[in-house]
Amino acid sequence: MKNFFILSFIILCSIKVAAKSQYFSSAVFVNEYERAVTFPAGYNVGDYVEFVKVSPLSAGASGNYQISINYSRGNIAAGATHLASLSHANPALWREVGRTNNNPYVSLQTNFTIDCNTESSNPRFRIRAINTYGTTTAPITVYIKVVSLNSNGAFTALSLAGNDQTVSKFLAMTTDWDLYVGNNFTATGALLAIKAIQNGNVGIGTSNPTEKLTVAGNISSREVKVTVDAGADFVFENDYKLNSLDFLDKYIKENKHLPEIASAEEMQKDGINLSEMNIKLLQKIEELTLYVIEQDKRLEKLEKGNKL
Repeated sequence: MKNFFILSFIILCSIKVAAKSQYFSSAVFVNEYERAVTFPAGYNVGDYVEFVKVSPLSAGASGNYQISINYSRGNIAAGATHLASLSHANPALWREVGRTNNNPYVSLQTNFTIDCNTESSNPRFRIRAINTYGTTTAPITVYIKVVSLNSNGAFTALSLAGNDQTVSKFLAMTTDWDLYVGNNFTATGALLAIKAIQNGNVGIGTSNPTEKLTVAGNISSREVKVTVDAGADFVFENDYKLNSLDFLDKYIKENKHLPEIASAEEMQKDGINLSEMNIKLLQKIEELTLYVIEQDKRLEKLEKGNKL
């Protein structure tokens, strides 16, 4: 009987372990890679070294890498951190990786940047020279650290050198980006503060920015500068046709607003373009000035007639 209970216990434990193994698994991932790359004295702008191939998992969807570099030579010392985002079936194209941090020592002088080739199943990074500051008769060593912020299967060291001055595009750091803020001591949940979407539009307080900057709320500013394409000085040209006051009187009675100015209903529906509205208001002020000048000339003429 005792042996029966022992056997039953072993079988039960085996069943539990087997069941657990169906839902949980473990793997060893390589998430950090460090390397030093030395450029010889007299290196040129565009010189590069491909230094590592990466292996993001889930068909490339886990590709999120932080690449930090630092170097010094003579009177230059600089460091920077770049952020790269890879995904499935990206093109075999070299693009520059944007920086999230830049630590130059003198006058914003930086010598190197990071490029990424997002070729499917063969994504890799290289370091590329963009300047030659410092003691040009001495070599310069760049210390590189790559951190996978998601899952990475392996890092494969590369040492392929060349020169490329054709890179003109940047690699996206993310498809979109959200900043939620709030107080975690309450149960109300966080609020969306900033949203950036794929086309570069940015929203404040809204998840659907329809312009380069969409603000769902009030804006308080000390000063706003609006760039305009043209002013309203055409009103003072000799061939400008100024509406008669009789025409204006009739138009206002019929429409309840000035010509070329949107009605209150239209403003409520569509909003107003500050640049366009300011130009229109300036146009009306300049027209009003012409009316005043014209009326003044008439009064002066009447006064002279009365004196006679």
